[in-house]
Amino acid sequence: MLALLLLPCLLLSSLTAETSIPNDWIEYTPGDCNLIISSPHGGWLRPAEIEDRTHGCLAADGVTCRWEKSCSPVAPTACRAVTGADINTQQVAAQLVEHLAERYSCRPHFIRANLHRSKLDPNRPVEQAAQGDRLAQAAWKAYHETFMTAAMERVQSRYGIGLVLDIHGQSHPEQWTELGYVLSKELLNAGPQDLSGSSIRALQARTDQSAQELLSGRLSLGSLMESAGYKVVPSRSHPSPGSGNYFSGGYITQRYSSLISGQIDAIQVEIASGIRLNPTACEKFGADLAQQVDQFRRINGYDVSPRS
Repeated sequence: MLALLLLPCLLLSSLTAETSIPNDWIEYTPGDCNLIISSPHGGWLRPAEIEDRTHGCLAADGVTCRWEKSCSPVAPTACRAVTGADINTQQVAAQLVEHLAERYSCRPHFIRANLHRSKLDPNRPVEQAAQGDRLAQAAWKAYHETFMTAAMERVQSRYGIGLVLDIHGQSHPEQWTELGYVLSKELLNAGPQDLSGSSIRALQARTDQSAQELLSGRLSLGSLMESAGYKVVPSRSHPSPGSGNYFSGGYITQRYSSLISGQIDAIQVEIASGIRLNPTACEKFGADLAQQVDQFRRINGYDVSPRS
């Protein structure tokens, strides 16, 4: 693990008065710029005191899922709980933070869950994330109500604008890295005309660029990554997923973005398994992503000075 993880962190002993949890379950390293890096699915800790997450059960309406661990699912696929970790994503996130700090003079705020996804899924609402487990609920609250909220408030108060990158991994056969803007595959395939329903709503309003320019134009994040040698969707070569697999952005990207309100945008980064599971490729990706994120933030005016 990079030296970043040895830096002093804001830990949990004094921040979770309702339920005490170990300091290393959820960690936050404050930054000195207006980027926030979230790593919810790269954890490895499997404490026995938290029961494993399970499939949920359909409620009486046949649509809503109940997430009590005691229920007996009749059709597990209807309320499926994903419990596999996004392997090596926390390492990529740590590399991204360190490269941005050392090479580009911007140390992002860094929030990470060290709990394995079988114990907690911070990229879900608390009912599904913790399934009623008291300790898992406390860890979820630390991730969101303590640390993500603190980082968002610091960025908002000091800079007025900012960007959240939520780092994930997937194993889709297309082996492309997917950038999620809370726009469905169908919307991307149709070619969205505006981004008022996206996680970069504020960016479009501030820069007056077209949806196409921001999502797949020459200076979009996807196209910048493509110029570094990566297969990315959306980008100039792959402006939409077509019939391919695509994750559009989950709970964190929705909750901590300008889609809801404010001037902080968010992008979900879903790294291909061919990159994550190859140590050399994984390390190179972290450095390349930092370079392109730095370009993207400068191109789009995120590189503002802190307010006095």
